[in-house]
Amino acid sequence: MKLLRLFSNILLPLLAAVAPVYGQDPASGQQPITTLKIETRLVAVTAIARSESGQAVSGLTRQDFLLKQDGKPQAITYFSPSSDLPLTLALMVDTSGSQLDFIPDEIADSADFFPALMTRPQDRAVLMQFDSEILELAELTNSVPKLEQALHKLSSKRGNLAGGTRLYDAIKAVSHLELGDQLGRRAMVILTDGGDYGSETKIGGAIAEAQRADIMIYSVYYSRGGGNKGVLERLSSATGGRVFTVGPTMSLKQVYAAINDDMRLAYELGYRPPDSHPNKFHKIELSTVDKKLAIQARKGYFSK
Repeated sequence: MKLLRLFSNILLPLLAAVAPVYGQDPASGQQPITTLKIETRLVAVTAIARSESGQAVSGLTRQDFLLKQDGKPQAITYFSPSSDLPLTLALMVDTSGSQLDFIPDEIADSADFFPALMTRPQDRAVLMQFDSEILELAELTNSVPKLEQALHKLSSKRGNLAGGTRLYDAIKAVSHLELGDQLGRRAMVILTDGGDYGSETKIGGAIAEAQRADIMIYSVYYSRGGGNKGVLERLSSATGGRVFTVGPTMSLKQVYAAINDDMRLAYELGYRPPDSHPNKFHKIELSTVDKKLAIQARKGYFSK
């Protein structure tokens, strides 16, 4: 286990893409792998369309979506089903004292998580735990075996002794990781009760860092009556993710299956924003021509 440096100087490149580029090793006999070049002026938005019953809707086209920035319509210049694009994933586990009893179940139920979502060579993931410390148990990798082995290192014995749950600092730390220069699906899956004790980062700062990195936060609420689910709802809503509650009617395995469906049925959109001053927040409103559909997407971004 190595201690993650929270406020590293590594800067996350602006996510963007213009066109697929195909490459194949003639000796491999494998199908071409799609990669995507960077265009620094493109703003990326990962979106999931839901029916009135809450089911994710597939088969939509660029013409089905309407996008506004700060209330003004914008032309969608890039569109792709997210299932065609690489996935970068952070699984983050709260190992503070309030979560101690859940850790064995989290280890067991997470065993199938990485192989289910990481289905192509360019998919990558990192495994973190956080309490009064933030520890990187497996660095960003495309090796499912390495991630599965790291799950068994989850422990509340270290940082818990000092007390603290640095949830917001952990979100900021992961948002500052070098996640690569490809457009694609990016998500944090956080197993926690929503409590934060000891972070230097405030909730607004954590949301801003995730929005800058275009990372969707999926919150998995684990609690026996404590915690702060409202915090998780705020984190997930602002970044285009969702909140799940593990309990008698929903297991962690079922939560993972729902997240997998989201990643598989999402859409990736891009647009060229109007000129703006650096570090200014801009509101994004994404909808569909069919008013019966609801859209799950991040609420805004910060200009570079």
